[in-house]
Amino acid sequence: MKNASLIVIFLWILQSCNIVNPKEEIPTYIQIDSVQLVPTHSQIHGSVSHKITDVWVYYNREILGAYQLPAKIPVIADGKGQLQILAGIWDNGLSGTRARYPFFTVDTFTFDANPTQIIHHTPIFNYRTTDTPSVKYFIESFEQGNTLTSNGGDTTFYKTNNPTEVFEGDWSAKVALNDSIKGFSSITTQEFSVPIGQDCYMELNYKTDIGLIVAIEINSSGNLITSDLIGLNPRDNWNKVYLNLKGYTSGFQNAKFKIIFYGSLPDDKTSSLTLIDNFKIIYFNKI
Repeated sequence: MKNASLIVIFLWILQSCNIVNPKEEIPTYIQIDSVQLVPTHSQIHGSVSHKITDVWVYYNREILGAYQLPAKIPVIADGKGQLQILAGIWDNGLSGTRARYPFFTVDTFTFDANPTQIIHHTPIFNYRTTDTPSVKYFIESFEQGNTLTSNGGDTTFYKTNNPTEVFEGDWSAKVALNDSIKGFSSITTQEFSVPIGQDCYMELNYKTDIGLIVAIEINSSGNLITSDLIGLNPRDNWNKVYLNLKGYTSGFQNAKFKIIFYGSLPDDKTSSLTLIDNFKIIYFNKI
């Protein structure tokens, strides 16, 4: 009887240990080293240059988290599983404000769980088109024309086809400053209007050896309001930025908007060159 009691106590302790320290499930790992942005309708959305820095990952529509690329993602799964992967960007060019980009489609990936194993996957994204859901694009690639005009200052952006000054395609836009041309300001000739509450972003490729200011002009019932969006630091190489305009476009009913670029020659420089390409305004056109 004494031995039997000891066995019962031992089994109870063993079971209690299993409850306190349950067996850990072993994940399957999904390795994402890079992503692709593939054209949908280039004549609508323009360039497919991108700066996707992160992926937001869902497993069977439950969020696992946001991961900086390259990423090794642990997934507790049994049998077949499905990931939904969204593209992530730096909101307003800031690494501390990472966000899901709403104008790219979702990548869906089905896999067979294989604990401890690493499964490699490259997500493929597309720009959303104008019908699923309704998205509006204002595109300036400088290939056909130039929608920028002078907004004061000494000069404005002009087109260039110098191969050393072009980001992609045949043309970009440039502004050069020197001792006699010390400042520039350019504004879009076309206005755009965004329904209140809808996501709205501006994409921009740029290269500059001075500070570049991007601003927005708001025409609300004939009253013009100008507000700086961001100050871009000098960049030796081409960079891409995503500017979130929703906070500006959502505050005005039936307003019209234009984009302004401006800058000036610092006291410690005798010349400068600023280049931009492929800027676009994208917003949802449904309420």
